[in-house]
Amino acid sequence: MERTAIAIGDVSGKGSAAALYAALVSGLLRSTAASEPRAAEMLSVVNQSLKERTIDAQFVSLIYAIWDDAELTLQLANSGLPRPIHWRQGRDEIVEATGLPLGLFDDATYDEFNLHAEPGDLFVFFSDGILDATNRDGEPFGRDRVHEEVARHAHLSADEVVAGVFDAVASFSAGVAAFDDQTVVALKVLR
Repeated sequence: MERTAIAIGDVSGKGSAAALYAALVSGLLRSTAASEPRAAEMLSVVNQSLKERTIDAQFVSLIYAIWDDAELTLQLANSGLPRPIHWRQGRDEIVEATGLPLGLFDDATYDEFNLHAEPGDLFVFFSDGILDATNRDGEPFGRDRVHEEVARHAHLSADEVVAGVFDAVASFSAGVAAFDDQTVVALKVLR
């Protein structure tokens, strides 16, 4: 069975403290992945580990997903990133996965979603830096524009979908410096 783990995250803060925290989270993900936990279980384990190593004002938002190529399923859990998009046959749907950021609450629990895919389906994950990118008038790029770009590029490869969203954000926010990291990941089902 071919299973692939996907982790998309955003660490609070900037500079060396945030970089160290990101390295800690990356290490926790790698060491925990060996036991092949379910998506929600992974978030719970990382959350508990971070609570045991509390660093003031640091937390991470993370989507952890597991793609099963044999079953064409995507299992995912979210701890504070924007809800992903699932595109199928000309329609997009928001995957209603939400959750508390990791490292802030001892008793946080995470919902797990199991999505059955079909050939041609597209899953798009993105950070809040995409939504919050602003133009010269201070208007945010927003979720509607992300959906428009996914619709415009959904018939193309995953790489082209990602490039299309980045290009649209760059064009929209031309002349305005980004104030947050921008991440887009797309998964396209080919068979």
